[in-house]
Amino acid sequence: MSDFTPGHPAVSPPLIVMTDLDGTLLDHNTYSYAPAIPVMDRLRTSGIPLILNTSKTAAELLALRKSLNNTDPYVVENGSALYLPSGFLSSQPAQNSGDQVHVLGAVRSEILSLIQKFRAEEKFLFTGFADMEVAEVIAYTGLSETEAKLAMTREFSEPLIWQDSAHQLRKFEALIANHGLRLLRGGRFVHVIGACDKGKCLQWFRNWFADSDLPVPRFVALGDSQNDVAMLNAADIAVIVRSSHHEPPDLEKQSAVIITEETGPQGWADALTRILDDERI
Repeated sequence: MSDFTPGHPAVSPPLIVMTDLDGTLLDHNTYSYAPAIPVMDRLRTSGIPLILNTSKTAAELLALRKSLNNTDPYVVENGSALYLPSGFLSSQPAQNSGDQVHVLGAVRSEILSLIQKFRAEEKFLFTGFADMEVAEVIAYTGLSETEAKLAMTREFSEPLIWQDSAHQLRKFEALIANHGLRLLRGGRFVHVIGACDKGKCLQWFRNWFADSDLPVPRFVALGDSQNDVAMLNAADIAVIVRSSHHEPPDLEKQSAVIITEETGPQGWADALTRILDDERI
């Protein structure tokens, strides 16, 4: 068992687990995480941090983290920012949540200023969250009113409904790239974010331990989709959680890759149980 105390890394943990949420730790259809509870308890009692790395906003994560009894660092809006519990780092000011933040992406106000300028100049046709009322977000996403309001509290990205041609989208993508932004294509939305991804966040944590003259833990990453590839490639051990909705993503990483037999939280739990047993944790 590790001597690491979550939130106060005077001693490095042997492992750090970083995980996607939807379709990985959370069931794709029901959002249940019940099969993963015993393994999360095992991680907690062993002092192994469980870092949530998601496209969700910080506000969306508050209730979920409480439900999961998770007090470890977390990553929001597709790698845009890291939130760290008080005492874990001291180099950045605290946010409203009481956690410290390190921004790897772009601030939403800067994103909005730029894309609204381009829309006016180039006559691009799109509608962003900033243009919508809560009812419109509900209509586009199927979220409840409470969920929609939380999803609209974005700080580092802007989801767009693209209403123009593919040619115009490529032109828009090139313009924002010249200003350090990138486009992340989702199912219904395209997201404008900074030059960040889920993998750069994992590397940031690795570098932090090295810069603190602490032994660098091994990183286990779990994800199910293309959006998780950078994180999975950056990990020491990559776990692709099987999905009932799409094929496993392809990785550049060739070694230490596990593809689960089961989907969602059951696959998540099976893979981590195997890893913890192998590591004798």
